[in-house]
Amino acid sequence: MTEIKMGDIIQDPAGTDYWRRVQDLGYDTSSKDDGSGEYWKLHVFIGPFVTPDTTADGLGNQPGFDRYIFREDEQVTRRT
Repeated sequence: MTEIKMGDIIQDPAGTDYWRRVQDLGYDTSSKDDGSGEYWKLHVFIGPFVTPDTTADGLGNQPGFDRYIFREDEQVTRRT
């Protein structure tokens, strides 16, 4: 997992051209659903939609405020 901090701009997990500025961080778990009884650690990044070239001091410039959820084994594409 790429280290993400407040203010980073990250691409959605599906790899589409939607980006969010991280304004809050959280964690959760999800069952692996493989009968092992093990869980994935989930990383939750909350923030507004932005364009990927937005400067670090700008807030969201597109409507929408929600979250992206990544499993611990997924790569996060970010811009700082």
